[in-house]
Amino acid sequence: MRTALVDTSRGWGGAEEQMLVLAQELERRGHVVSVVARAGGRVHEGFLRSGFLVLPVARTGLAAISAPLKLAARIRKAPPDIVHSHRDHDLPLGKLISLASGAPLLLTQHCMPQRPQALAYGLADRIIAVSGYIADGIRAKVPTVIGRTGVIRNGIDPAMFASPDRTYWRRHPAVGDRAPLLGAVGAFYKGQEELISMLPRLRGEFPRIALLLIGEDKDRKQPLLDLAERLGVADAIVFAGRIPRERMKDALGSLDLNVSAFRNEGFGLSVLEGLAVGTPFVGYRAGGYPEIIRDDRTGVLVDGPSGLSEAIVKLLCDREHLSSLRAEEHPSIPDGLTLSGMADAYEQVYREMQKKP
Repeated sequence: MRTALVDTSRGWGGAEEQMLVLAQELERRGHVVSVVARAGGRVHEGFLRSGFLVLPVARTGLAAISAPLKLAARIRKAPPDIVHSHRDHDLPLGKLISLASGAPLLLTQHCMPQRPQALAYGLADRIIAVSGYIADGIRAKVPTVIGRTGVIRNGIDPAMFASPDRTYWRRHPAVGDRAPLLGAVGAFYKGQEELISMLPRLRGEFPRIALLLIGEDKDRKQPLLDLAERLGVADAIVFAGRIPRERMKDALGSLDLNVSAFRNEGFGLSVLEGLAVGTPFVGYRAGGYPEIIRDDRTGVLVDGPSGLSEAIVKLLCDREHLSSLRAEEHPSIPDGLTLSGMADAYEQVYREMQKKP
């Protein structure tokens, strides 16, 4: 099967990581995968490095006017069987490719859309959300696509997370012998301010505690630094930057807790990756987290800010309970959330879409 993946995003996040591992698994299964990406962008570069055929398309300047038509002409020479967009902002481009090739258009939505347009979502022949939370949001906001919307949750390859190096952070010059270690993964709009605001209380219990902010977000970094300075906890925060996917098992496996104060997470890929290396999660009972976490078995979900800090303190003080949640000897990936299972589900959707007249 020939599959054209579409993602013209400027940056690279969890959606792009999942698109890459899906592409690699599909290719391993015999699919011919191509990728439509913003010319010169991180998706373009990332898939080229991974050996995929990338069809670049200009998205800015005068070249952006003619680029879609040139792409459509190229697509006609080697048409895909499925057009699979991974961002809803690419639906018009995906539809153009679909019309040029005669292939059906599938959208995978990785985050909760704020203002989904019925006209744009109507361009997709099928819509897949990576969580029930996102699917429910789409159905509520765009009732016309209820019958075309389903769920395929993200999955990971357990082999990628085997045997983590649990001394990873000890070699980091800003961490050293600090303990306990809390880690929060993601762009800096995901509740990091709230976590920083909890540090004065947490330091009262654990004077050597460190909060590791994993990810890159230059535009939002300074306000976090300013907040930490005002609260007198700047020395307890480590801006760890972006960590390569192949080292995430070490970074997550070296934490005491994986934490988040974000309430609108579409899925929570880093939460699943943390479970794969036995690191429990503490966060809000919101977004996609309840679909991953088995409360008080692989982590703790709470309903309010005071509950979040209390849960962190309680777990760190109860080493026996924390050890039982860590499940170091038997890391826990919830049923169905494997890369193999995810690819099986997408292949089934591809086959169903091809059968339609």
